[in-house]
Amino acid sequence: MMKVYLIFIAFLLVGCSDIKSKDELIKYAFVYHSTTANNVSVAASFNNWSVETNPMTCNENGEWIAEIELQPNYYQYKFVVDGNWICDPQNDWKINDGGDNFNSIVKIGNPVTPQRKASDRPFPKEQLPEPVLETQPELVAIYYAAWQMAWNKIGQGTAKNGFEPLYMDEGFNELIYQWDLCFITSFAVYGRDVFPVMPSLDNFYNKQRADGYIQRVYWETNGKIANEPTADEPMVNPPLFAWIEWRYYQISGDTSRFQRVLPVLIKYYEWTEKNCRTKKGKGLFYITGLGSGMDNTPRKNVGKAAWIDYSAQQALAALYITKIAQVQNKINIYEIYLEKYTKIKNKINTLLWNNQTHFYYDLTESGTLSPTVHIGAFWTLISEVCTGDKLPSMLSHLKNPDEFWRPHLVPTLAANQPEYDPKGHYWLGSVWAPTNYMVIKGLMANKEYSLADTVAFNHLKHVSEVFYNFKPQTDKIAFDERYNDNYQTLWECYSSELNEPATRWDNTFYSRQDFVGWTGLAPISLLIENVLGFDIVGNENRISWTIKRTDRHGINNIQLRDQKVSLICETKNDKTSIAVDCEKPFILEIFLSGKKYQYEIKTKTTINI
Repeated sequence: MMKVYLIFIAFLLVGCSDIKSKDELIKYAFVYHSTTANNVSVAASFNNWSVETNPMTCNENGEWIAEIELQPNYYQYKFVVDGNWICDPQNDWKINDGGDNFNSIVKIGNPVTPQRKASDRPFPKEQLPEPVLETQPELVAIYYAAWQMAWNKIGQGTAKNGFEPLYMDEGFNELIYQWDLCFITSFAVYGRDVFPVMPSLDNFYNKQRADGYIQRVYWETNGKIANEPTADEPMVNPPLFAWIEWRYYQISGDTSRFQRVLPVLIKYYEWTEKNCRTKKGKGLFYITGLGSGMDNTPRKNVGKAAWIDYSAQQALAALYITKIAQVQNKINIYEIYLEKYTKIKNKINTLLWNNQTHFYYDLTESGTLSPTVHIGAFWTLISEVCTGDKLPSMLSHLKNPDEFWRPHLVPTLAANQPEYDPKGHYWLGSVWAPTNYMVIKGLMANKEYSLADTVAFNHLKHVSEVFYNFKPQTDKIAFDERYNDNYQTLWECYSSELNEPATRWDNTFYSRQDFVGWTGLAPISLLIENVLGFDIVGNENRISWTIKRTDRHGINNIQLRDQKVSLICETKNDKTSIAVDCEKPFILEIFLSGKKYQYEIKTKTTINI
């Protein structure tokens, strides 16, 4: 079994043993037949896929046996025979392990029905921004459902793990994930007065090593890294911290973090420069499937050459370090990182752009461009790597029905790729909130506002339809999520062809439920930013509002710096009336029918346009 998939299983399948039971432990005998093996053990979801925890002993008949006491549950396991990971040859019940092999499955006793995670603290609904959508109340309901799911997963630091007292948590296993939490922060910032938003990132900063290294995952039990980094598996995630810190500053207006986090971001960037580049990448950056966050995206022969998404993300990190340095008046840092950014941008446009197909690709170790068309190429939009002459071609690929313009926008793998799976199969064509959010923000950064809205509206529409209407077959629900309820939830990822969740890594079960988690981006961020049209610019004490609707709509109690603001729009007889309530002065920009109106709001007022 390849090491990368061992890591995959340890991270993603540990949750299979999370169903708790009050029943007594049941002794179960695992048996493997071999007269030639020297060493056999059971590695499973119940022992965190450890090779050492459950060794097997051999009797005179060549039967290797391990009798283990387990709670009633479904467990996945493999036999490790002289270092080789294999399925149980006597058990036909198996499931894909996330790679090219399978895990065996065993049912112990009568597992209890699992329960959805719930907080014992009252949900502070009244303290959150209140969206108003007269003709789409269902979007308001799913908005609050997303916040509730996020509230249920707030983690607590301990003396042992060294985490912040409270922090946001993706909540699907006993690890915190850098990639997930950056996107969680992107919607949670709107509830920052009641949700522990930025401590989620501080957990990672606080674990930074002296050489600048920050791992992509840490155990919530003890705060330790999951695995030591190697050249083959650096154990890092996309370097999004600088972008997210800037986003937090723009929305909140809070500069207090910059002095502390800028040195952290610089050291992390420098570690990546030193450890995630090889000559094969010609100055650009490599990562792994798991590290990229897009686990099973086809990357044949890319190896340690140049990954388009990771290289563009490193450019994104450099770009936003320059912005933070400017605010801090660190001119030397600004100039250094502007040069780094420019070099990466130029290399991407020289090495990773195909002049025949007019698209960005990964670079293989043999020096040729990979043929795979995947969503990672669109990181060039938000990182501003994609130059103006290339933008129309990138948009053409995005709007091509044979590639990314599918019924549910935007699949992570183009539909004309041989590996594309209409069921999703994780990153082989699923629709994911974080990559959609990246595409939408990239379009907006390039002033493609109408196209950004089209993608946002489409995604939220499909997420909402699945939330309200989808009724799954029980045998397609993972064992630890068979809640025996109506499954009105937000899923980890979605099919691009059907109004249903996508299949996960095993292509058997649907993806995870209650995934808030980054799926909260759709009902929260996209609702506020695209459907309602708000741009909260705290660093300029300004709210920009693009009026896109004619029904009564707006938002109450949205936080602007240290005050709450309410804005409600009504259109009657072709006249637009905007009611504004505030505690302190601020600037209000209104964009309506192609015109811009600007007001200095000092107190409660009504604007008529």
